[in-house]
Amino acid sequence: MSSGVSWRQVYIVTIILRFILGISDSYIHPDEHFQNFEVLASKFFGFSTTIPWEFESDLPARSFGPLYLFYGPLFAFIKFFGVKVTPKAVWYMARLQLIFVNWLVTDMCLYRLLPTKPERVKAVFFTSTSYITLVLQSHCFSNSLETPLVLISLLIISDLRFDSEVRDVTVCSYDKLFYFGIAIAIGIFNRVTFPAFLVIPSYFLLKYIWKFKIGLLVGILGFMIPTTLFIFIDTYEFKHIVLVSSPRELVITPLNNLIYNSSYKNLALHGIHPFYTHVLINLPQVFGPLLCVLFYKGRNNYYRTVPFLSFVSGLTILSFVPHQELRFLMPLLPIASCCIDFSRIMGVDTESEEIKEKIISNENNLKPDKVLTRSSNFATSIIVLWYLFNIVMCLLMGILHQGGVIPALDYSHANLVLQNEKFVQIWWRTYSPPTWLLGSPKYSTIMVTLEQFNTSLLKKYDNLIIDAMGSDQKDIYDIIKGVQSTNKKLMLVAPVASINCDFESSSLQMIWKYSYHLDLDHLNFESLECLAPGLGIYEII
Repeated sequence: MSSGVSWRQVYIVTIILRFILGISDSYIHPDEHFQNFEVLASKFFGFSTTIPWEFESDLPARSFGPLYLFYGPLFAFIKFFGVKVTPKAVWYMARLQLIFVNWLVTDMCLYRLLPTKPERVKAVFFTSTSYITLVLQSHCFSNSLETPLVLISLLIISDLRFDSEVRDVTVCSYDKLFYFGIAIAIGIFNRVTFPAFLVIPSYFLLKYIWKFKIGLLVGILGFMIPTTLFIFIDTYEFKHIVLVSSPRELVITPLNNLIYNSSYKNLALHGIHPFYTHVLINLPQVFGPLLCVLFYKGRNNYYRTVPFLSFVSGLTILSFVPHQELRFLMPLLPIASCCIDFSRIMGVDTESEEIKEKIISNENNLKPDKVLTRSSNFATSIIVLWYLFNIVMCLLMGILHQGGVIPALDYSHANLVLQNEKFVQIWWRTYSPPTWLLGSPKYSTIMVTLEQFNTSLLKKYDNLIIDAMGSDQKDIYDIIKGVQSTNKKLMLVAPVASINCDFESSSLQMIWKYSYHLDLDHLNFESLECLAPGLGIYEII
């Protein structure tokens, strides 16, 4: 916010960047496709998709409710009116819708959570300039929906605290408790970890309910309405659509999710992390240089506020879960932006007893103006580093990271599926390709891993996707030999760098290439050729 650039100018730029990055092709984690669109595209459009385990086990762990609530209207509109768009266009529309909702809800909540204009500007500035907002919040994770729900819940808690402690109201705000119950229900069915961000701040909610005990019933009513609706939706879907073999009488997906994730053995299938992973690894990746300000000299003047208590609550509880990913901390970004403490850095700290004593004793010729200058320079350096950190992360995660996967599927949709070309694609050293983006008719295409592959699938399905992940080159050669006898078009989809350095490419003919793709999981530093960006589709001849 220095160098003559106003925060309003920066804010306008970030709005533009949100929508630009919202239609970029980066691919951060398979869950942004497999926990929503793979299921919805099958139901609404009749595509061949890869249904994830959460929707196929005997104890379904994901609810249809939030999916229908947030994405259902878009898919229903396209289906009802017969809008002719590509799967990729549907994906763009879903992401733009998510960006718009997040933008409005986040800024509104931050504006109402904070008491003064400088505080609001600060929170909105750091939230809007973060790559978490610009990139991750535009990707269709359940975490991206969790963030606005957390902020709405915290806003209600803050309002009730203000009513109780400042205004000393004598009439219960039944409407706020009712809406709080609704937000809690939707949040839990969206992600079972949702309450983690509210446990400590809910102390003020309990105080309020203790004062207005009848309000508890209103909150429960608000909670039960979406809860009952979601349970009935899930029970119907999982029982009658036959995605599972033997569902119980009532399917309560958050409970099933909690049961599944309470097993260390189950979590080990998705990755076990040390308890300090969030604090020492993921948190610095979220906040970068801003961590220096958030806990300047190990203190924070906002420690009694609802946002700060939510920050501590979410970080502490999620750190006890053995499986820890950076995206789980996404709601912490706007919450912590309310608690960025520049006051002492920017000179207010000169009023501290320590500084006063140094000034009086003239230690090291220290003067107030020198303290202010040093503080101002330090704050400016933090802002500059913050800009640089987020620019780099936006380019890396918002454009390059696995950026060729979606364009490769879009190419395959236009040049293979729509042309009725039967094919086998081996995807190597990429994230799992979201098969819904192929737009294949139902039961015509299947995706399997190397372990699941057998030659009978070549006759059963028109198109076969083999997700080879990070398998050894020998395994790729073996699978190619196993499918070369088919009359289907055989292709290898892989990073250009991997083909250049780790694969015998004499039998490969590149038919398509996308340059803005970076595979960070298989870096090879032997030569520049081995670090070349890009993803290619190679026909095996």
